[in-house]
Amino acid sequence: MDVRIAQRRRDIRSERWQRRWRRARIGLMILLALAALAALERSPLVAIEQVEVVGTERLEPREVLERAEVELGSSTVRLRPAEVEARVATMPLVRAATVRRLDPLTVQIDVVERTPALRLQGRDTAVLLDRDGVVIDEAGGEDLPVVQVRAPAPELGSRVGEYPAVANAHAVWQGLSGPLRASVVQYEASGPDELTLWLTSGVEVAFGRAERLDEKVRALGAVLEDVGATPVERVDVRAPRAPVVVGP
Repeated sequence: MDVRIAQRRRDIRSERWQRRWRRARIGLMILLALAALAALERSPLVAIEQVEVVGTERLEPREVLERAEVELGSSTVRLRPAEVEARVATMPLVRAATVRRLDPLTVQIDVVERTPALRLQGRDTAVLLDRDGVVIDEAGGEDLPVVQVRAPAPELGSRVGEYPAVANAHAVWQGLSGPLRASVVQYEASGPDELTLWLTSGVEVAFGRAERLDEKVRALGAVLEDVGATPVERVDVRAPRAPVVVGP
């Protein structure tokens, strides 16, 4: 009996020693892996040598690089693509950005720019709006429908929701049917409740608020179809069930 007890005790001590040795080996392997990772991060083998910017048209690549804040010589292992994408996406002209490692030395920033849809003419300056109502850039010689407002033009990066008169005009632009939208050259936004459309034919349309849009669009389309080649100066669809047509 004493022999069996002694053997059992030896077996228990052996098992304890083996468990401790396995834990020590695992700990050593983790330390070695961390040390290797730290050495790799400091290695020139993964130091960023080039940052490429693709997809820009209105933006200068250097502007994107400045906003991205990716430092040459830093480790691609430490690169946080989501953080870089978030910084680039704060630029008014940027709809989306994707950052990826092409290789251990090269990072690519793929930019999707916002496309101008309207020219917003303010009291002193003109800016461009995209389809989402974001003020994306200063206006140049773009041939776009004009939204005319009496106040100063909004700041770059702002959204039309902050400016009721502009928001009303933008909502009407979005709600117009394709052919009718193409025939509007100017949206005169005198106030949040006052909107006048000027058509390529020279017809003035009193549209008012961006409400009951479908009814107003149908009423305007029906009136224009009915009058055909008959000269018309003004159409009022603020009460779409009883549109008013004024001749020369």
